[in-house]
Amino acid sequence: MSLKSDEVFAKIAKRLESIDPANRQVEHVYKFRITQGGKVVKNWVMDLKNVKLVESDDAAEATLTMEDDIMFAIGTGALPAKEAMAQDKMEVDGQVELIFLLEPFIASLK
Repeated sequence: MSLKSDEVFAKIAKRLESIDPANRQVEHVYKFRITQGGKVVKNWVMDLKNVKLVESDDAAEATLTMEDDIMFAIGTGALPAKEAMAQDKMEVDGQVELIFLLEPFIASLK
């Protein structure tokens, strides 16, 4: 299934290729649960410890659940992640504070 947010995850994968594993600022594991109509349609795990992105439902330190168009908006800079949380457009399970470490990385995708 092709989603709008697939474009964002392709940019994330490309950005990860440029990260030196020996010199990175964030070393956490994030899961993105992408939904359509409230139903999870795709899961991505971004492992910044091992510098990789995989389509998976593996465990993570922080899990972010949002609609496909919200992930697209965050990934393209149209909607800040903090604003998405404040508007209840994104749920975070696990270590909520970790998403604030992730925000500069996502913002760098533009």
